[in-house]
Formats: sequence, structure tokens, C-alpha cells
Amino acid sequence: MIRERGSGLALAMLLGAAIAASPPGSALAGAWLQEPGTAYVRLSGGYLVTDTRFDRDGNEIPFDNAGGGFRDVEYRDFAAGAYAEWGLHRDWNLITDLTWKRLRADQPSARFTTYGFGDAGVGVKRSLYRGPHTVASAGVSVSVPTGYDPGEYPALGSDTVDLTASLQAGTSTAAYWVNGEAAYRFRGGDFRNQVGGAVTGGFGVSRAVALRGDVRGAVGVGRGPAPDGGLRFDPTAVDPGNLDAAGTVSVRVAPGTALEAEVRSTVWGENTLVGTRFSLAVATSPALRLRSGRER
Repeated sequence: MIRERGSGLALAMLLGAAIAASPPGSALAGAWLQEPGTAYVRLSGGYLVTDTRFDRDGNEIPFDNAGGGFRDVEYRDFAAGAYAEWGLHRDWNLITDLTWKRLRADQPSARFTTYGFGDAGVGVKRSLYRGPHTVASAGVSVSVPTGYDPGEYPALGSDTVDLTASLQAGTSTAAYWVNGEAAYRFRGGDFRNQVGGAVTGGFGVSRAVALRGDVRGAVGVGRGPAPDGGLRFDPTAVDPGNLDAAGTVSVRVAPGTALEAEVRSTVWGENTLVGTRFSLAVATSPALRLRSGRER
């Protein structure tokens, strides 16, 4: 069964705009804020193929055990994302986030495919401390469904409105940087809230090449768990927990613009996929302010 849900044209246009922009400096995010009149934009695409998942007890099992027995089902997840932080004020940034997905579940006798926009996010980030090498910030964001049908399989999202509050702190030198984050996610519907966090660090191998690694995860807290998806597992319709580890190579191709290749694997989970996602991205810091003819 194939159901059309939207188009990737908007993401392609955003990618072209980011590459054509004239970036003033390095692309940075995390606890750091963008200066007024600049932005951090990251456009990415990633692919994951798996036939295994973690059950609600953290055990690895086949992706689908419908019919009382394990079936050979392969799940394919392609996602293209557009994330941006916009410098509105020295102490305030606007955050936007949008993902387009193409999901497919290949069963022995049928193929289920859905594609279109998933949830959209918008939020703000506020500077709490700005020192010579160390910064801290707080943020709040809301994630809302974009009109997809939650009854489709595989579903593009959970069809709930979620609110996330976060704190971040980072430190940097000429050689390396480290960023830490703690977050609490208030989930809608029957889903449990989540407590999560991440530690990310990177260093420059040369003027053009940098390496980055991060560990991030989340666990459910509060009221009882939502359904675990039953016999036909659907990753967006369950109560998940996860611990991911990732490595990224970033290559500077122009001032303030980098091409990035990332490998991300889930090393522990509950009600989530087992597997490795491979991603490519363009990260850039375009200038937003138009200069007058007298400025040189």
C-alpha cells in the first residue's frame, strides 16, 4: 500500500538557499547563540535499514512478530531534515525544525510505504551566561503534527503535541569544544514524559577537517507506559527509550560552511529500533542582514 503525503521540494529549495548563502563564520549551535542577523542552518538526509528492534524490556527481537511467530520483516527509514537557529537578539534565538520522511515495511506478502512531513518544531533559546570560553543557555520548544494520518502504517508521527524544556552548557578552546544538554519532554496523548540528555564534543584535525562525537539518550518517566505497538510494531506509535552513540566527520568547503558525514547507532533501547543510521548534511551560517551600499 502506497500513500502520498507531501513533497520534498521545499527541502530541496532550502538546501539550494543554504549553499548559495554567503556565510560570515563558523557554523555553531549547542549552548552557543547566533549573533543578531546570522543563523545556523543544518540540512541533512539519513537512511536506516533494520529487521530488529528492542522490546519494552530492552531485549533484541525481530522487528515483527505478528501472527504469534516471528516474521521476516525489514523496516526502511529515510528522513530529510531542516534545522535552523535564527539570531533575533543578542540573548535570544528562534529555533525551527522540520522533517520529511519516507518509511517502508517489507513484509513477506505485502509492502507498506508512507511518505511526507512528520512533526514540525518551533522554539526559543535564551542566553544564561556568556564567558570567554564557557556559555550556558536555556530553551523551550513545541513539536506539532503536520496533518499526516496517524492511522497509516508506518505512521509518520505520533500525532501528539509535545513540549520540551532544556538546559545547555558548553566550553571551547582553539583546539576543541564540549557541549552538555539536559532536557525534559512533556508528551501528549497516552505517552509517558521523557527525561533526556546528551554530551557532544569535537576537535579540529586541520583547518578544514574536524571530528565530532556524541552520546545521547532518553527514558520514560511518570504515568504507566503507552502501548508497545502490539504484534505489528510501529516505531512512532510506542513509548520509546534509547541510548545512541554517533561519530561525525566535518569538512569545511567554504568559510562557515561544512559538509558532514555521520554514523549513529542505538546501543540500548526500549520500544525502539536496533540499527545504524548513515547521514549526510550541509551545515552553514548564512548572514541574514542586508548591507547598505556604504558598508564595505
